[in-house]
Amino acid sequence: MHEPELAGDSEKGVALVTGGAVRVGRAISEALAATGYHVVVNYYESARAATEVVETIQGRGGSAAAVRADVTDADACRRLVDRAGELGPVTVLVNNAALFERRAFLDLDDDIWQRHLRLNLEAPYRLSLLVGRQMWSRGHGRIVNICGTVGIEPRGDYGPYCVAKRGLDELTRCCAEALAPRVQVNGIAPGAILLPSGTDAAEQQRILGRVPAGRIGSPEDIAAVVCFLATAPDYVTGTVLPVDGGVSVHDS
Repeated sequence: MHEPELAGDSEKGVALVTGGAVRVGRAISEALAATGYHVVVNYYESARAATEVVETIQGRGGSAAAVRADVTDADACRRLVDRAGELGPVTVLVNNAALFERRAFLDLDDDIWQRHLRLNLEAPYRLSLLVGRQMWSRGHGRIVNICGTVGIEPRGDYGPYCVAKRGLDELTRCCAEALAPRVQVNGIAPGAILLPSGTDAAEQQRILGRVPAGRIGSPEDIAAVVCFLATAPDYVTGTVLPVDGGVSVHDS
């Protein structure tokens, strides 16, 4: 796939978004581009979608490039960071790529367990380390992790996902402390944004009934908070912010 060069200069630098071509990732890529970042849209299998995102951003006057990389592979992560760095200083990293697969606990095997850990936890760790070192050397930067969902009760059928995302919550806090005061690291805990495929009408209504905001969230809700965290005061760090329509308050 052709990877267009980013045009022009941007004081905001480069925003690297993993899984940035589809669903919430696409909304994040487009929102960051709209605020003036050069966006590197990372993808693995969604080549057509990545092309569409880049074309959409460029059609709106923004700058973007699609870069294919399997972020579960250490060498691929290094190449991705190097490629992004060629386009400008990476000032924002959004660890968004994720795997959310249903499997009854007694039917789990090592393969599905490891795949969830590699994508949902190890990839953010590795990229945060690679990019965080660069940000530390430059004296500034922002890392935003898309952490575990809130507003839907944890289910045994999603055990590997839940465990990995809980680890990502703690990784967010550890990185925030380690990289302070130069780099701010925060997380977002989405509520009911895009429900799992196969969610029936009765379940949708049950979930909606628990949301004080009275609606299911949208990818744009998450993207707006990413943009906030990308430019928030440096006193905002080490937090995992629920974006859930008030469910976490309702349940507290």
